[in-house]
Amino acid sequence: METEKLNCYSCGGSFAREELQFRPSGRGAYRKVAYYCPTCNEREIKKDQLKATQSLVRKNTTFKTSKLSITTSSVE
Repeated sequence: METEKLNCYSCGGSFAREELQFRPSGRGAYRKVAYYCPTCNEREIKKDQLKATQSLVRKNTTFKTSKLSITTSSVE
């Protein structure tokens, strides 16, 4: 029996199905079937972590600046 060969969604390389990791892309009816090779999968994980960190930092800085403006306006 032949092994199923699929292409990596990122680099386009041809790999056996067992070597690839499935990562859902999109939401609902717009979801794409995306399989990533181990190298590209690690890269995608790092991108996701970076996006989460950026979002967290952005939320914290807006919270601190709004809190600062509230405390300075109450002092005046």
